[in-house]
Amino acid sequence: MFELYNLNATVDEKTIDKTLPGIKGQLGELQRACRDNGIPVVILIEGWNASGITSVSGEIVQAIDPRGYNLYSIGTPTDEERAHNLIWRFFIKTPAKGRIAIFARSWYSRTLAEQLSGLNWNERLKESTSAIRNFERQLVDDGTLVLKFFLHISKEEQRKRMIERERDTLTGWMITRGDWDFHHHYDLYLPVIEQIIEETDTPFAPWTIVEATNPAYAGFKVISRITKVLERRISGKEPAGKNYRNGSPKPKKRLDVDKADLTKTAVKQDYTGQLKEYQDQVREAQYLLYKRKVPLIIVYEGWDAAGKGGNILRLTASMNPRGYEVVPVSRPNDYELSHHYLWRFYSRFPKAGHITLFDRSWYGRVLVERVEGFCSEPEWKRAFNEINEMERNFVSEGGGIVKFWLEIDRDEQLARFRQRETDSKKQWKITDEDWRNREKWGEYRDAVNEMFAKTDTPVAPWTLVESNDKFYARLKTLQTTIDYVGTLL
Repeated sequence: MFELYNLNATVDEKTIDKTLPGIKGQLGELQRACRDNGIPVVILIEGWNASGITSVSGEIVQAIDPRGYNLYSIGTPTDEERAHNLIWRFFIKTPAKGRIAIFARSWYSRTLAEQLSGLNWNERLKESTSAIRNFERQLVDDGTLVLKFFLHISKEEQRKRMIERERDTLTGWMITRGDWDFHHHYDLYLPVIEQIIEETDTPFAPWTIVEATNPAYAGFKVISRITKVLERRISGKEPAGKNYRNGSPKPKKRLDVDKADLTKTAVKQDYTGQLKEYQDQVREAQYLLYKRKVPLIIVYEGWDAAGKGGNILRLTASMNPRGYEVVPVSRPNDYELSHHYLWRFYSRFPKAGHITLFDRSWYGRVLVERVEGFCSEPEWKRAFNEINEMERNFVSEGGGIVKFWLEIDRDEQLARFRQRETDSKKQWKITDEDWRNREKWGEYRDAVNEMFAKTDTPVAPWTLVESNDKFYARLKTLQTTIDYVGTLL
């Protein structure tokens, strides 16, 4: 692929000097238009070591308002970043609507650095490029512009630049032993980089290869391309959110809330002892997860008043509080709404060895947001596939997910609503919104069944918890968690 590009490509310096200021001025205007229209923009500058990534990034930021962008220089991951999967540390840096995020190196450099070590690197590389394609498509479907540039230079040009930097007292520190090792393996990495680019050169996030032997030409080509793409979006020639993959798995009626046996109960005399036994096992499971650095997500969804809060209390009662977090999910605030809807959940994902319990979750997109009209139909239909991709990626990189749906019938819900209204200690739990949601029971039930059909996957299956009897429900969730952790260790 790279052999098709003329590395000596250039533009006359007088032409650059004459036209570049005007292009930069236009880029500044387009940045303001993106801000006014709420368009988020992601710009990736990738390339060989010493290919000019820093100088090209500098050319871009000189043309735009510093109040409207973030520049991320991606190097070796921090301890916190190492404790999460590859996509996590980049997803949380994606821009809000109207802002620009510039990545001087990105998930591609980290993929190359992290995936080419050890055994089965080719298989792991394919998994990573698949996750990257899904990640970028989700951003684009949500309205983000993703522009990707690879600065290409020859092995000889790279060697010359590295020697020049080493001889300069101001830049000598930039060249490390690792840079020279990478240079010596240039011919080995070349086909791998080509493979990565070919597998991630998509209609929604295409690559632009930049012949970077001439630094002035490289900066000129990148800025010209950015300006052209932004102009097309602002003018409406390049519409947002094409839904490049708006599908979802074919329904598999593996679970059906209408068939739940809500007569199941726990033996009251045995409940206390059994609960204590399970809680001790949960504590042991938590320590094993920590020891083996396995992150675990536990999702709680269910009807209002189904007992999620009490269930979580019993599950966490014996856990070490330093090793878990409970995330209560409510309506997103304005800043969260300015990002992809999964963004606020990614930021709370557990690091290696830790547990995060979500009291409601990303499934709100296909439940309450769907039923109440807080998102469009294309958005919630697209979410089934996005959620499956996110969960599959989390599990494939060593994590675990347990998903509980707490099921009660309408009569039991009504009884609990009325009990809350009369109990001064529980009145805060009942709101007008709960009563409004109850009136749409049928619509929610349809949404729940479709959610099961499209997100009950082998890597992240749902567990239907019959919850008319709270004691039975608590024991079932504890036992399910214990059994699941056993499969991870």
